Amino acid sequence: MSSQSLPITGASAAFGPFRRTSRRRSQRTLCALVGHDVGSTAGTAANQETVCRCGAAILAEDGRETRIRHNVSCFVFGHRYVRMGERHNHNEYACVCCGHPLLFRVDSDPYAQEPAFRKKVRYFCNLFGHHVHRVAERGDFTEYACACGHSFLKANQNLATITHPLVCLLAGHFVRFVERRQGFAEHLCRNCGHTFCLAVR
Repeated sequence: MSSQSLPITGASAAFGPFRRTSRRRSQRTLCALVGHDVGSTAGTAANQETVCRCGAAILAEDGRETRIRHNVSCFVFGHRYVRMGERHNHNEYACVCCGHPLLFRVDSDPYAQEPAFRKKVRYFCNLFGHHVHRVAERGDFTEYACACGHSFLKANQNLATITHPLVCLLAGHFVRFVERRQGFAEHLCRNCGHTFCLAVR
């Protein structure tokens, strides 16, 4: 090896910044196409920006909107839930990967004794709609929940069935901050009423 050539480790180090820039650019393109990945965020403590791995500040708590993508692994293999707490006579859970919430009536909660569990998506409800009951009035919204646990915040106060609109399936969710509770930050999709409860770090 000549004295002019770089060792492999040196070459790797020299190209490191280029690779990082290239990865960041690819991630930005992916996020622009399908939405940001909330499972890879960093910094959601008070007064800190939440940052996607593409480098964009997301999930602001000042009314700005963030487009987030679907977590395919959760949809196919199931969500990993942890207990958030109890409210409005319902037990509340959130997926640690994507923030998907669950609400079950206290008297009919199949996971009441489980601090953490995995649950598959109920595909029948996703295809044909959720048969919902009213949970509570929250600000300008009515909260609903299906027997499968899926919850929604909607302006309409007299719903019996809620379906997933095509725009959310194709484009992801466009979410804004609602509130913080039990160590989680809740965000609401403007198109379908789906909420996401993301752990505050």
